[in-house]
Amino acid sequence: MSNKEKEGSFKIYLVNPAPAAERIQFSFMTPRALPVLAAATPEEFKKGVRLVDQTIEEFPIEELCPGDLLGISIHTFNAIHGYELARKAKAAQATVVFGGPHASIFPEETLHYGDSVVVGDADLVWENLLQDYANGRLQSVYKGGRIEQENLKPARWDLMPLERYLVATVQTVRGCPKQCSFCSVWVQDGRVPRVRANDSIMEEIQYLYRAGFRLVFFADDNFYPYTLEDIAQARSVEDRTRLETGMQQRLDLLGRLASEVPSDMFFCTQITMEVADDPTYLEAMKQARVVGALIGIESTTPEGLKATNKYFNSTGIELERKMETIRTKGFPYIMGAFIFGIESDTRESLKETIAFSRKCGVAMAQFIQMTPLPGTVDFSLMKKGRKALKLKDVNYDYWLDPEHPRVLFDHPHLKEEEILEAVENAWKDFYSFVSVFRRARELGLLGKPKKLLTYIIVCRGMLSRYRRYGLSADSAVRGTKRRLATLLGRIALLLMKRQSVVIQQPSLGDIG
Repeated sequence: MSNKEKEGSFKIYLVNPAPAAERIQFSFMTPRALPVLAAATPEEFKKGVRLVDQTIEEFPIEELCPGDLLGISIHTFNAIHGYELARKAKAAQATVVFGGPHASIFPEETLHYGDSVVVGDADLVWENLLQDYANGRLQSVYKGGRIEQENLKPARWDLMPLERYLVATVQTVRGCPKQCSFCSVWVQDGRVPRVRANDSIMEEIQYLYRAGFRLVFFADDNFYPYTLEDIAQARSVEDRTRLETGMQQRLDLLGRLASEVPSDMFFCTQITMEVADDPTYLEAMKQARVVGALIGIESTTPEGLKATNKYFNSTGIELERKMETIRTKGFPYIMGAFIFGIESDTRESLKETIAFSRKCGVAMAQFIQMTPLPGTVDFSLMKKGRKALKLKDVNYDYWLDPEHPRVLFDHPHLKEEEILEAVENAWKDFYSFVSVFRRARELGLLGKPKKLLTYIIVCRGMLSRYRRYGLSADSAVRGTKRRLATLLGRIALLLMKRQSVVIQQPSLGDIG
């Protein structure tokens, strides 16, 4: 008898796995994969869908029945937690499907723990998978590939406990034209940006406003996917037209954010330093109330930028000039991202990086040790012994070891403890109360009690929760001071959220 013949007897759980030890009943940002898959679920199955984000709640393992289906989305840092949940689910005779970045890189690995895996984008093949499962013919591998941009749809937020998140996430583009050696996005999602339709983006934003969010994070790896330099260097008329059309679409989106979204909603994102050379785009971001962005500075030396293939970044006076341009012409709040342990790093360069973070005008920062992530150029070259950073064990799958060392390689100039000490010192120095209040004064927050308190809380929250792996690994946080993080989170929710007026998920006709 097929699962479908059991007439709706199986439930569908979509899960973002995370460790229980650091769960504090709220999270900084909403996960993206869960509501996207919920939106891709066919109507006939939607009644039985439940979304579970383990960063804020435990999975209800006691509710599982034989034949229920779990879709678990994993990245490298939370894969082990996904595999542990899969073990428990299998013991309850449920069926487990894996997806996400790590599953796309290591599909064979995930099949040791689950019954099926989606490789690539799941937006379209998810329906096929559910139909196959309902009819008793689930395949072991589903290849989603890279879907076309016209198939990128709004997420379904009505199944998420949105009142427990500070910031909502909306993705406007998949893919990144850059080739940073430590990043797997361009490898998996491609270098040709796939941009969502502006109507679809606005639909989500309007809903999230009614859900009480004042701040939306555009979860794009590069919110500036078409640069002036790319357009100028286009190799053909066709390429130039594609890039210019894409740029105009981005400017149109920013114009709609400025004119159609209530003025008490703000935005932040991730972007490259190249935006400093585009005054038109910076002005459009400013008018659209994009108030901040994470910018990957990574290294303050030319050698460090070369080692990471971050050739489009700057150093020295030019870097400081571009940062100042972004702050004054675009958005005031920059989060600088720095990597410690790049092959060219020395004790002196790390000290200089810490000093630079203090004086360069960034409002926030994250400092992470170099980690070879599967799917990146760095990981591939280090496995082959073709980088100056030498893996201590090329056969060691560190993500399967909950106690794996934070530094996985031998550095040509630094000892492991020196890298970790520099990371620790950077976090302590940048987020000390003296440094926080100095930056608050420079940002003009001292005469604005609510904004000042919010800034202090967010800074302390960064220090207490994200000092190990940074924001990108929110579902694999370790070492959190739970009582402090919980208190800060509750206060931040009061300061940053508005009362929800959502009744139902909107349609395009509700936008105006």
